[in-house]
Amino acid sequence: MGCVSNSDNNIPDVSNIKIDFDIHRFDHELKSLDSLKMLDQIQALKAKYPAFANLYFNSIYPIDLQDAELLSNTLKGEFFNYLLDTTSTVFGEMADIKKDLHEAYQFLKYYFPNSDIPDVYCLVSEFGYQRFIFSDENEKDALGIGLDLFMGSDFPYKEIDPSNPAFSDYLTRSFNKEHLVKKSIETILEDKLGPAPGNRMLDIMIHNGKKLYFLDKILPSTPDSIILEYTTEQTDWVSENELEMWAFFFREDLFYESNTMKIGKYLNPSPNSPKMPDNAPGMTGNYLGWKIVEAYMNRFPQTSINDLIIEKDAQKILDQSKFKPRK
Repeated sequence: MGCVSNSDNNIPDVSNIKIDFDIHRFDHELKSLDSLKMLDQIQALKAKYPAFANLYFNSIYPIDLQDAELLSNTLKGEFFNYLLDTTSTVFGEMADIKKDLHEAYQFLKYYFPNSDIPDVYCLVSEFGYQRFIFSDENEKDALGIGLDLFMGSDFPYKEIDPSNPAFSDYLTRSFNKEHLVKKSIETILEDKLGPAPGNRMLDIMIHNGKKLYFLDKILPSTPDSIILEYTTEQTDWVSENELEMWAFFFREDLFYESNTMKIGKYLNPSPNSPKMPDNAPGMTGNYLGWKIVEAYMNRFPQTSINDLIIEKDAQKILDQSKFKPRK
């Protein structure tokens, strides 16, 4: 699974931080609907989960709630219920997920004391949505998690739609339980960080590096391979080839490049990094961005997490980090 980069000496004790959240199994609620009482039970669901039910039935899985026959045919349809059955088998009651998420939330609260601790709403959308943030009926942040996009390597995603690039092997290898908590925390961090402050490769790699730095802090026991969404071999490769990657980006004059066709695969999920050795994974720019941010924070330990978020000058972070890639 790759090494864990945080040393024990750097991990704060968060055991006394009180966390309260619920995992709402909206997927189970849909599974238990009775075709003969569908309209009344849907209204009961809307009363129980006002914000999420409206979001689900209006945007995520839009359907006419007044048409009893359509509701029954859709929500009791063969494929939809196959997904509900499969997610129920894969995830059970989610006690392990709740335990891991509870610990992650303790670290989230440690580093972001003013952050909401989102409730989690589990859903099935026939692969429409994997994770998102929304406001619940109390105007509090909440997380939606599409369990049908976390069913694991045994699920035949590619067979569902072979032409869909979203089901490429390099993406679906992280569609599993092991990545669910990481992707959940990542969604919260993306909301806090907002968009990258510029479109140059340097702007985006430092921005994405901040996200990886925060993930490493909030998930200190999580292997780097999960944080990076790499295989163990890919994690080892980037760790062992920092200098070579650094020299490559300089040689190809990519740090200040803004053409997405030229820089995209170094920053976004991809099976490889063009012109690098065959065993180089994609997103190599993000890895170096993480190491630059880490070097910057090590040089300026008085810098708060909020200060790092506010600092949008990627060139300043690079210059002041004095980053030296490992040979």
